[in-house]
Amino acid sequence: MSLISSSFLLLLMLTLGSSSRPKPSLVRWVTPQALADSLRVRPRPVLVFVHTTWCQYCKLQEMTTFRHGEVTRRLNAGYYAVSLDAESRAPIRLGGETFGFKATGPTTGVHTLALALARDEQGQLAYPTTVLLDERLQVRGRWAGLLKPSELVVALEKLSKASQP
Repeated sequence: MSLISSSFLLLLMLTLGSSSRPKPSLVRWVTPQALADSLRVRPRPVLVFVHTTWCQYCKLQEMTTFRHGEVTRRLNAGYYAVSLDAESRAPIRLGGETFGFKATGPTTGVHTLALALARDEQGQLAYPTTVLLDERLQVRGRWAGLLKPSELVVALEKLSKASQP
């Protein structure tokens, strides 16, 4: 068998094999910069996922919790989901305020929106932190650390019930 036909056969087998597995659902993320406009057009609760690029638990939550069928279904149906890199340097205008990067060292820092949303009662930041806000951007729940799909489904259900008239 020639190299080309062997490669083609291998590619065909991989393609056919992968099509039988269900593809994970994906959350439709809204950029932090677009959130204010989205809320103005269609008010709904907001989930903010505060993370960093270097955090392994953040990546694990992205690959598990935010690809879980029930989580993605609920988020896409009734929430704005915002992924906020806590070390982003881009300014974000939200709720009449502008949030920006705050340097903590020569090459390090944190976004002030991450500070406003993700700090616990002692003022500490943990990554990841998942924050649920109502339509008026009031904090309704905050979870520091890895959040499992079952825990997030319960939280989303509670916020949905609390938001109904």
